[in-house]
Amino acid sequence: MKPPEQIWKAIAQDIKEDIIAGVYNSADWLKETELSEKYSVSKTPVREALRYLGGIGFVEIIPNRRARISQLEKKDVQNLYCIQAVLEGLAVQLATPELKQSHLVKLERFVNLLEKYSKEGKSKEYEKANIGFHSLIWRSSGNEKLLEMINGIYEQLQRFRSIHRRYPERFKVLVADHRKILEAIYQKDGIEAERLIRLHTKKQEQYILEILKKENMF
Repeated sequence: MKPPEQIWKAIAQDIKEDIIAGVYNSADWLKETELSEKYSVSKTPVREALRYLGGIGFVEIIPNRRARISQLEKKDVQNLYCIQAVLEGLAVQLATPELKQSHLVKLERFVNLLEKYSKEGKSKEYEKANIGFHSLIWRSSGNEKLLEMINGIYEQLQRFRSIHRRYPERFKVLVADHRKILEAIYQKDGIEAERLIRLHTKKQEQYILEILKKENMF
């Protein structure tokens, strides 16, 4: 039997993936009783899962133990990407002088995979290589508090993964950004790497806002 913490985390991950995949519509209600039956558990781990999802912006917790899928707001998208750009920019500037040859080899491998999977249209593999590239930089910053903050924002930004999957062609232009960022890192130019990664994040924000507007999400 799984420990209680693993149970609610597994439920939270499953619900999160369903939200990303579009199984639920914006403002749909999530009922503890139905979820308890679905996962064959008591309401306690379901409640913990929903509380966690509320903390990262996937659901909105209503009094009397009710929850619904959070509606996407334009300002929320802008705020999240604004914070992400600043935090990632700082991380790459701190990491650039600290990255060893072994790190550069891994970053190069991730960039090659991003280029490969983008051409092949393998979105899930692309996502894995993408987080591999970025998280290696975050971890190399040497700032644990910064890493915690970036991971927190990244959790909330996962809400938009379904957009990348539905419109892979729209985001192909972002692949080349990783190569440019890596070149700046090779040159030990942390300032340029920061500029490029902030520009990269801004592009993502613009594309996502365009698509959400097109889909009448706000």
